[in-house]
Amino acid sequence: MLKLFFSSFIALFFTACLTSSSILLPTTKTPETLDKATILKIAIPVREQGYSNFDTQVINSQNSLDKFLATVKKQEYWNKQENFISSLTLYPIDFNKYNILLYRMTEGSGSTVLAVDVPKGTNKHILIKIGRDKPSIGTADMAYYALAYKVAKSVQDITFDNGIKKHTIKNKSLKIETEKKSDVPKDCLEWYDGCNNCGRVGNVGNVVCTERHCVHKDEFKCTKWKDANYKPTIGSELPTSTQTSEN
Repeated sequence: MLKLFFSSFIALFFTACLTSSSILLPTTKTPETLDKATILKIAIPVREQGYSNFDTQVINSQNSLDKFLATVKKQEYWNKQENFISSLTLYPIDFNKYNILLYRMTEGSGSTVLAVDVPKGTNKHILIKIGRDKPSIGTADMAYYALAYKVAKSVQDITFDNGIKKHTIKNKSLKIETEKKSDVPKDCLEWYDGCNNCGRVGNVGNVVCTERHCVHKDEFKCTKWKDANYKPTIGSELPTSTQTSEN
């Protein structure tokens, strides 16, 4: 009995004398956090009638920015065009490291108040939440909003979440799809093709679309007609390529 007591005492003594470095502890991986320098907000006017002229897009070179601004200068229906242009050109952008993301939103009432949260997520996948305070009784005018960010080229995508739906933008130059323009009603300026949001831009009406990958495709829907009071007839919401009957 006494021998067993001393054996237990000696074992306890050596255990207490062990340094913390000799004790193996499970390692935990530190979660990746978003570096503030990865995405920086550009202070453009939040609401502007001129934003109706373009859709969400990623600008990845100085040449692309120059072409975009040259097109903007020719456009009509701007309230403060110079403010928008000066905001994008106030500080030089190193396009070897960054892209410019222009995220455009349309609201059916100018009374809707938007609250944009600070970007969160990781250095690869960024999430920006947008709060919408829509009064029960508001104005009937169309309101156009835009957000601008300087985004590191290492970022893969940016997701905007307004509480109703999520819109994921790939951080690269969006594809110009002139060949698909004929598949959409000519009086439709902006549309949802079942997976991505598209719109006509520039004087020649080139089509710009986001490039989300979708496993399942929804129905085509025109989200902005040339005539705001236009009411499409049955079937006119569909692209011409999908209106043909099967043999």
